Amino acid sequence: MSSLFIKNARIIEPKNVIERGHLRIKEGKIEDFGDLLADENEQIIDAKGSILMPGIIDIHTDALDGEIIPRPGADFPIEIAFRELERKMSGCGFTTVYHSMHLGYRSAEYNSRSKYKRSEVFETIHNASKGNTLINNKIHLRFELTGVEAYQECLEYIEKGFIQMLSIMDHTPGRGQHTVEWFMKMVMANGKTEEQGLEELNERLNRPLIDGDELKKMINLAKEKGLAVASHDDHTIEKVDYMIKMGVDICEFPITMEVAKYATSLGQYVIGGASNILRGGSLTGNLNMTDAVLEGAIDSLCSDYYPSAIIHSIFKLHQKHGLGLSEAVNLATLNPAKAVGIDSDTGSIEKGKDADLILVKLIDDLPMVTNTIVKGKIVVQIPQEITYNELSFA
Repeated sequence: MSSLFIKNARIIEPKNVIERGHLRIKEGKIEDFGDLLADENEQIIDAKGSILMPGIIDIHTDALDGEIIPRPGADFPIEIAFRELERKMSGCGFTTVYHSMHLGYRSAEYNSRSKYKRSEVFETIHNASKGNTLINNKIHLRFELTGVEAYQECLEYIEKGFIQMLSIMDHTPGRGQHTVEWFMKMVMANGKTEEQGLEELNERLNRPLIDGDELKKMINLAKEKGLAVASHDDHTIEKVDYMIKMGVDICEFPITMEVAKYATSLGQYVIGGASNILRGGSLTGNLNMTDAVLEGAIDSLCSDYYPSAIIHSIFKLHQKHGLGLSEAVNLATLNPAKAVGIDSDTGSIEKGKDADLILVKLIDDLPMVTNTIVKGKIVVQIPQEITYNELSFA
C-alpha cells in the first residue's frame, strides 16, 4: 500500500513531544501528523503508546570492516557481510548509515591480515549500496594521513562517486587519540622491550604524511563533489584551526573538553562516540562524551565501533542525565543529518520529509526497536504484543 497510518504514538519532534498522536505516510513521505483520523483503505500500525522518532543516522561506524573480517585472517564474502550487517543495523533503528572504511591505515590493514585489497572492498560496497537494500547505505572514507601510497587511490574514489563523506585521521602517537605514553604502554604490554617500543615509535614519528597542498587538494575535491569533510581526533586548538583553514567542517572525537568547546564555538559540527556514553567513558582515557553532551560541546552522536550503542545512549542521556527527549533524539537524527547535509530530506519528523522512522518500546526501561520504516517501507516489524518473556524459550 502507498499509504501507512501510525496511531497512538508518542511522537518526537525536534523541539516538542506529542504525547499521543497519529502520523500518515504517503508515497514514502510524511504527509501529516498530530490529531488525525485513519482512512479505511490505509495500512494501520497501532503503536500503543510506543515512541515514534526519526530513524537513526549514523555518520561514523567501523562495523562493516569488522563484519567482513571478524577475526584476523578470517575473511567472509563482502556482499554477505554487507547484507548481514544491514539486517543487524536496521534492527537497531538505523535508517541511514555512513560506513566508515579506512584507507591508507597501515596498522589496520596489517592487523586484519585480510586477503582483500581495499579497492575490492570499496568497489563491492559501493555497488551493493546501489542495489536492493533495506536502509540508506553510504560510504565514509577515513583516510590515514601517513598512507601516502594510497593518496591517488583516495582521489580516484572521490572522482568516481564512491564516497559520500571524507574524514582525515592520523594515528601517529602524540598527534591525536593516542599519547606517546599510551603507545609505549601498549607496545610493552604486547611483549616488546622498551628499546623495541622506542624503535617502533621513532619509525612511526618519521613516516611521511599527506599535508599542505596535497591535503588541500584532497579536501577541495571532496567539497567540489558535495562531500562533508571531517577531522578525526583533534587534540589541540591549533589543530582545529588548521583543519578549518583546510576546509574541514566536522570535528570528530575531540580529545579534550577544551577542543570540543572551541570547535563548537567556531560553528563546527562536533561528533562524539555513543559507545563512550554507554560504557561511561573513553577506552583511552580521553574526553568523557556524556560530560561533553551535557555541557553543550557535542551536538551529534555516532556508533563508532558498537552499533547498538546509539539507541541506548539516547535513552541513557534522557533517563539518567535529564536531557530532554527531543534533544537526546536530535543527537542521533537531525544533528548528524545537518552535519552531512541531508537534513532537508530526513532526520526529523516534519511534513514532506522522507518517512525514515522507528518505533521504540521501553521494556524494563531499555529501548527495543519494534519497527523500522525507510522511505515509507516497513523493513523491521515486531508485533507490539510481543515481550521479551514471550520471545524466550527458556
